[in-house]
This record gives sequence, structure tokens and C-alpha cells, in this order.
Amino acid sequence: MTAGNSPYNLMVTDIDNTVFNWVDYYVTAFNAMLDVVAECIDSTRVILAGEAKEVFSIHGSIEYPFVTQEMPSVNKFYGDDIDAMLTGAVRKGRNAFNLAAQPVMRPYTNVIETLEKIRKSYPALPIVALTDAPRYVAMWKLNKLGILHYFDAVYGLADPRVPICLTTNRIKLDNEILLKHLQQMNFGFKGKIRILPDDYEKPGIRGLKTVLMDYDLDEPIDRRERVLWIGDNLRKDVGLGNLLKIRSAWAEYGADLPPALLSSLALFSPAQNIHKNVYLKSNDLNAPKPDVVFQDFSDVLNELSVVK
Repeated sequence: MTAGNSPYNLMVTDIDNTVFNWVDYYVTAFNAMLDVVAECIDSTRVILAGEAKEVFSIHGSIEYPFVTQEMPSVNKFYGDDIDAMLTGAVRKGRNAFNLAAQPVMRPYTNVIETLEKIRKSYPALPIVALTDAPRYVAMWKLNKLGILHYFDAVYGLADPRVPICLTTNRIKLDNEILLKHLQQMNFGFKGKIRILPDDYEKPGIRGLKTVLMDYDLDEPIDRRERVLWIGDNLRKDVGLGNLLKIRSAWAEYGADLPPALLSSLALFSPAQNIHKNVYLKSNDLNAPKPDVVFQDFSDVLNELSVVK
């Protein structure tokens, strides 16, 4: 039985560069943070960007939220004075990040309207977010975008470990941030939250397969007609959908990124993280083929209304 009058039983979507422009948001906000941190410790954006790249490489995620506390230049400047670090570079950098993110952290055109229409037209259709971002970071983004409440479930990777001063064993977080971390803040979300092991990261099949199992869709029979999977990355997202024999929609609009923006990202992101977070579509002749191509997120409405 399908969900409502939709031909599908389940809709699963990626987040970054699928429901909003992650690259524009992150490059803008992170560079603003670097500039403020550099001013606090009398350094430069270039030096700190290189240090951030090393920290991200160690943690395997470009969205490790405590990167400032682990930059060598920051630690050298403050030494064991963790209070000064937290009230100085860390807090001021975080405020600069959030302030710079406000004007650019917006859902793509028609995302909110489309999710609203899906909820009204197909109330029984589960909408699930599956991301390689840490669970907390993913939910923070969806909440900031104003769309978290449209989802029935969020599947993300494990939350990051807290930074600790090696000489004093003190946690390098202020009490407010530490409390949010320990409480695993969910922003009032009423749906299902699943934290996946790191090795469930895409394009491995286990993350999406977990979603399918949770919704009793793990049997491959007719699964392509029952599950809609949306993502911007042909290799990670579409390739994954093809392996699991579900219908894959390529959010092509999320792959159109200015070269200057990608160059700026490369200054602080390890190469492997760029390939994980951004689809570079130039000359990718051997990329997996999607079942359908979306030029706008609202194209999902046409897909959901088609009688199979």
C-alpha cells in the first residue's frame, strides 16, 4: 500500500546541496570565523585555513564544530588559559560564523513550499533526511533553515567528540555548548533520530539500507517503485540508489557551483572532504545515471503525482 495517494511508500533526501546551498553557506561563514579568530590571536586567515584543514583531516569531517579549539596557533596563543580561549577566539569566532551564515543559509527556491505541499497532499508519506554530517550538525542546519518539522526522521553520523586540553584535562567548551552536547539537543524535533556509525557513510550502502529496513522496505522486490531517493551527487547518491534498486532523483541544481567558491573551499578543506561534500560534475562521463533529473526541488511534486 502506498502512502496517501502517492505512488511511493517513502521519500528520502540528502541535505547539503539538495535542500540548500551548503557550499555558499559554509565558505561564507567559515571564512568570516577565520578572519575574527585571526584578529583575536594576531594571525592570518591563510595560516588558520591551513591549520583547519589539518584538524578536519584528523576528524574526517569538514563540519567538526570545535575546529577553533584544536588549531595549533590558537592553542599556542592562549596556552592553558582555557577561559580566555573560550571567551576570546572561540566565542567571537562562533558569533562571526553565525552572523555571516544568516543571509546565505536559506533553503533553495521552492523547498519550503514543496515540503508544505507534500505534507498536505500526502500526509502519510514519510519524509526522511539522510546525511553524512554529524547528527547534531544536520539537525542544527535543518532547524536554522526552518524545515526540520517537515521531516519524520533524521539519519546522521555520530556527534563529534569534545576537545580536551591535554595538559589540564579540561574540556575546551563553555558550559552552554557542553550542555547542548551532553543533552544531544534535538531542537524540539518529535520524529525519529538515528545516529549511524562512521563507516555507514555514503556511498556505502548501509546507511540508506538502515533507513529502508526501518520502514520495512529492505526487500528489493518492487523497491524502485516504492522509494524515492533525492541527492545532488551522482556518484555518492545516485550510485547508492542504483545499488539498492530504488528510484534515484538527481538534484542537478545542487551541482552548479561557481569555481571561485570551490577554490575558496579548497583552502581549508582536505581534498577528500571536498569529494565527500561536493559533486564536481565536469567531465564525469562514467557517473551513475539517475532515474530522473530535478532542475528544481519542486520537481518532486511531479514525481510524487505520477501513477506507476
